[in-house]
Amino acid sequence: MKRLIVNSLGQIREADITFGDLTVFVGEQASGKSILLQLVKLILDVGDITQTLKKNGYDWHEKTENFLSLYFGEGMEGIWDNSTTKITVDDENFDLDKAFSKKGKKKEERLFLIPAHRAMTLKDGWPRTFTDYGMSDPYVVKEFSEQLRLLMETGLGSGKSAIFPQEGRMNKTIRDAIGKSIFGKAEVRLDKSGLRKRIVLDVAGTQLPFMVWSTGQREFAPLLLGMYWLMPSGNTQKKNNINWVVIEEPEMGLHPQAISALLLMFLELLRRGYKVIVSTHSPQILELVWAIQLIAKSKSAQTRLRQLLDLKSNAFSLDLTKSILDAKTYKTYYFFHQDDVVDVRDISTLDAEDMDEAVSDWGGLTAFSTKASEVVSDAMRRADL
Repeated sequence: MKRLIVNSLGQIREADITFGDLTVFVGEQASGKSILLQLVKLILDVGDITQTLKKNGYDWHEKTENFLSLYFGEGMEGIWDNSTTKITVDDENFDLDKAFSKKGKKKEERLFLIPAHRAMTLKDGWPRTFTDYGMSDPYVVKEFSEQLRLLMETGLGSGKSAIFPQEGRMNKTIRDAIGKSIFGKAEVRLDKSGLRKRIVLDVAGTQLPFMVWSTGQREFAPLLLGMYWLMPSGNTQKKNNINWVVIEEPEMGLHPQAISALLLMFLELLRRGYKVIVSTHSPQILELVWAIQLIAKSKSAQTRLRQLLDLKSNAFSLDLTKSILDAKTYKTYYFFHQDDVVDVRDISTLDAEDMDEAVSDWGGLTAFSTKASEVVSDAMRRADL
């Protein structure tokens, strides 16, 4: 999938998305970003989704509105109107009724989605099963949670070594950045002493249960496990058949230093060959995209990118920066309210001098800092300070 055109889906009136290797969605809350991300998952994985639902006992009785409620969540059955909703994928119409009614062999999953509601996937420190969720919960939350459970049941949850940090899981440079900015000197471990296994934070021998972790740590832990799933240990670069990764609001609860560690993880996903889509309210993520696009034009691009990312010159950083600067494409889209609907704009240039404020303010993410600078500069110029 290279291009997706959406007309009249939920609050989204119109969106024309051309995907890059890294695509970033920005916009206010309730502007349709999650709906569009779930739509991408539905388009790519409809066969896997329908058969997974049936395997877990769900039945929409061949009614589109029932399927929409099961997939997007309760109350979302009205977002798709067959008379007005039109979805075009690479110049071909996507017909939902035809797509989910197709019979045949189970199709392999192609997109892995890490949802914004990821903290709810760990219950008492252990991933919930698909069927542990209510009918009203979105499919992507259930499916992500089930993938984490399977990951923990197949080796990672053996308890023989720390879950984090763990040699062989991610490059040491990334592990060190995560440890320093998110977990400090603590280790994420498996506690098997009770009647049920659970993930705990080991701080100098004291084990802290999941619910007393910091908000950022609780939000990050499921994301970390998702990254483990996407980055197999050993020489395997990526998961078979998975080509797309979607991450919703990865910055939740995190300090800017921790977000910098996240940026390394995103770039590592790109290096491994995934196409990545991120929705965010963090200007720091767009700062990275903006900087990469400009740095790529310089004669010392790799050196400058390592400087930006605080990377030492070694085999990993050389390979990472070369990969990121070599023919990778970056796209940014702004979801904005227009009267009672939402339109989507391409703001990929991120040009701070663009006359269009949607572009120059990066979809509103830098609007306050720009205004603050203008007000303070004016006050100083007028000798108010």
